[in-house]
This record gives sequence, structure tokens and C-alpha cells, in this order.
Amino acid sequence: MTTYVYNEHDENQVLTMRNKLKKKKRKRRINFVLIVLLLIFLVIFFFGDMSKVKKITVSGCHLTSAEEIIERLPVKSKKTYFFKVNKKQVETEVEKMIFVEKATVTKDLIGNIKIRIKENNASLYGYINNILYVADQDGIFEQDQQQKWISYVQRCPQMMNFDEEHFQSFVKAYVKLPSVVQNQISSIVFEPDEKDQTKCKLELNDGKVFYVRIEDMEKQLTSTNYYLVIQSYPDYKYYDYLGKNVYVYN
Repeated sequence: MTTYVYNEHDENQVLTMRNKLKKKKRKRRINFVLIVLLLIFLVIFFFGDMSKVKKITVSGCHLTSAEEIIERLPVKSKKTYFFKVNKKQVETEVEKMIFVEKATVTKDLIGNIKIRIKENNASLYGYINNILYVADQDGIFEQDQQQKWISYVQRCPQMMNFDEEHFQSFVKAYVKLPSVVQNQISSIVFEPDEKDQTKCKLELNDGKVFYVRIEDMEKQLTSTNYYLVIQSYPDYKYYDYLGKNVYVYN
């Protein structure tokens, strides 16, 4: 019996190499097609409607309006690309709006944005050129031409005779006053003259009257100063805070 010993040279080496090259080319071609398809998908996803914000919802609104908050946002549903949305930036923008103390933004995997807000309260209101202006506890104020907040803000001190510039500066100083002082004020009247251009009259709930200057009010009306003056001169009606001095009279 004859035994056959395998010899690799018995096969056609050219044919073998050709088949190997065909397999490599086919594999490279398949890989190339897959990469192209993947790139096309990524382009469609990132620059098509699939990657845009689907829906924006706002919760926690009572004084604020979810529709107005969404309208003011730079992020827009079906327009803004989802991967470009910065949660911290959105929170900062929302917290610039009146009556918003804090905003928390979350995103889900399907392109929805949810905004949860915590509201603060109104602190002051007044009319400038017959238009209602409302300020919140953070010192943010805006016009309320439709007077949608009028029934709510009437419990707050009313500011009278102010222009918009001094309204803004007074509000920023007022919100820094201690609550014990704020709670005693019933109304504020702007009473400037040529030599005293930021003078304001604060009418208190007990009938007393404080005269202050906007730029000095925060330093003058601390809790300690307020109690010290009231307890030292309880029988006077008028208290004029001028620099480091307080002039009292009836």
C-alpha cells in the first residue's frame, strides 16, 4: 500500500493567494460601507430633527407662567440641538426671571427637558407712567401691563413718585434690609429735591415716618440701628437718617 505525503507545493499557490486577497478586499469593502453608513447616521442624528429638543416642561409655577418661562428661554423645542443644551446655563437664565428663587433642569435620553422651579414672593410694587411695576424678594422687577399680579402685590409696600432708575436702585437696596424692618414699612414715597436727590419717605405701620437716602439705606437700617433708635426715642413720629446721624422730631 502506497502512502501519500502532503506537499503544499501540490496546490496552486497563485490561486490560494488570489483567494486570500479577494477575502481581504471584501472585508475592507464591508468595513468601509459600515463606516460610511455609521457616519451618515451620525450626521442625520446630530443635524436632523432626531437630535433636537423634543419637549420643554416647567413645573412649580404659581405666580410665574410656564408658557412665559419657556418663551423667554434661549433653548427652543424642535429647534435647539439637544447635545448643545447646558443645564447650568438654562438654570441661570430661568433664575434671572421674576419670582424664580431656584431652578433645577434635568434632561432625559429621548430629548425632553424638565425645569422645576422654586418661587419666592413679591416685595414691592408701584406705578410709573400708569404702568404697574412689581419687584420680588431678589430685587428682580418687571412691568405688569396686564396687572395680572395686582391682587397679589397689594399686600406689599407701595412705591410712589419713582422713576424707573430710582425704582431699580431703591429695590436693590430694599431687598437687603432685614425682614424686621421690611415688615414695618407700609409705603414708600420718593421725595427728592435739588440738594437731596435720593430722599425717600418710609411710612411705617405704626404711623412713624423714616426719611432715608437710597445709597445709605442699607447701612442705616440694620436691625440693631432700627431697634436702638425706636427704643431710645419711642415718642417721636419723624426719624430723619442723614449720614451717621438720626434727627427725630414731631
